Amino acid sequence: QDMLSKFYDGVKEMQDELCEAMRKDLGRDMFINYIMEIMLIEASLKHEFNHLSEWMKEHPEEVELLHTPGQCFSHYEPLGVVAVFGSWNAPLVTTLKPLMQAISAGNCVIVKPSEISSHSSTAIKKLTDKYLDQNYVVTIEGGVDVASAVNELPLDMICFTGSTQVGRIIAEKAAKNLTPCILELGGKCPLIIDHSAQIDFSSTKVAFAK
Repeated sequence: QDMLSKFYDGVKEMQDELCEAMRKDLGRDMFINYIMEIMLIEASLKHEFNHLSEWMKEHPEEVELLHTPGQCFSHYEPLGVVAVFGSWNAPLVTTLKPLMQAISAGNCVIVKPSEISSHSSTAIKKLTDKYLDQNYVVTIEGGVDVASAVNELPLDMICFTGSTQVGRIIAEKAAKNLTPCILELGGKCPLIIDHSAQIDFSSTKVAFAK
């Protein structure tokens, strides 16, 4: 909880710098960056902070007749080391939310932001280096070679957001170590606008989403 609290303060303190980094990478308005990424990260941090004590408790479970008068309960333990690979088009929320969730579960984390959003990657490293304990969280910048090297490690879980093509590579390498993966994969996001559309309205929505 102490680490989550410090990280929340760090996000608040650096929010302008983080939004500006995304503006440079994506050309996206500062206000949109705030509501689409910073607000979601802050809300996630609050949720994890407020529920962490409950999540850490042992939860009693129903005992089958065969095992009565025994007791049964669920006890949650960390997996170990989790690698988080963020995406370029939502660089903060796809990197920092999985990071916080992994921390909340008691894991150590290797963070690899997307090198395509280079300004955001640098800002993420600055944020995590300053506000998180480097004994438990390390952020590594770099390209495909760095990501590939991280993926070769005997990790306990991988969380990847990105293309289907790269997701297949991640999953294939992870399978060699029987490493479980959480994959959020996307594609080209095609779109059709027909003759019935209001062009001004439609073009604005397309420009906003893409």
